[in-house]
Amino acid sequence: MRKLCVFVFAAALFFVFSSQRVWAFSFAVLGDTQKFSGQKSGLGKSVKSLKKYQDIDFLVSLGDMCSGKKCEKKLKKWKKIVDPLNVPIYPVMGNHDFVSLGFWNSCFGPPQNGPAGFTGISYSFDFENSHFVVLSSSYPIWHAIDAAQRSWLEADLSANTKENVFVFFHAPAFPVGGKIKNSLDANPEERDAFWQIIDSNNVTAVFSGHEHIFSRRLIDSSVFPGAQNSIYQIGEGNTDANPHSKPVQNVEYFFGQKSYLVVSVDGTQITTSLFKPGGKLLNSFRFQK
Repeated sequence: MRKLCVFVFAAALFFVFSSQRVWAFSFAVLGDTQKFSGQKSGLGKSVKSLKKYQDIDFLVSLGDMCSGKKCEKKLKKWKKIVDPLNVPIYPVMGNHDFVSLGFWNSCFGPPQNGPAGFTGISYSFDFENSHFVVLSSSYPIWHAIDAAQRSWLEADLSANTKENVFVFFHAPAFPVGGKIKNSLDANPEERDAFWQIIDSNNVTAVFSGHEHIFSRRLIDSSVFPGAQNSIYQIGEGNTDANPHSKPVQNVEYFFGQKSYLVVSVDGTQITTSLFKPGGKLLNSFRFQK
């Protein structure tokens, strides 16, 4: 009888715990990896650490995965290093990812539901209780999310029924350090038109690379006049890239060396955990939208 009671109690606990965690999932975010060289690079160590210590459902790479004339060859090597994670990869095109759209799509096989002319580099997908959007800030012109993408984005977000919305693009809307005037702020009218869509749809968080540092900055009316919401801009820009300057804008947290990020979602509670490539936890931050 005692064994039966123990079993029933354990089963009840499992049901309560699992029902509370029905939406729980995690995804990893890699920053610029253009200087990776193999398994011992920041990329290789991050993948090894993710495989050993974190249970992720998919991975987002924020662009500048390669650079130079041999970018296609390097992306194949990048993919070979990352593939052992055995999870879907959702790529963001950066300003140094010099490959054709045909190669990009054949290499990564991203969703094909974006606006005309942006197949595979601007797209969206759902996972559990969350909606994800990837945009191109580097094509057809650098440092702008143009009218065609904005029109598609408005329609995409208007149709969304998920609790959380996460948006990814390479060059930040509100850079904090060495890429000021070399990000979306280089085209302020287009940047503001884009952010108005982000703000009016109360996006949960945006993620960008490009600055070669990790930073967390709250974008509210003090940063974007007229903003109705406070939205976190999270920059993960250095998994394998040359370090850039420290922030000159106010940020809640930054880290200037190599790192990767794991984002855990439980309902509308979001936890971001920043790790060194070897797996050491640097910072954990929780917020709720």
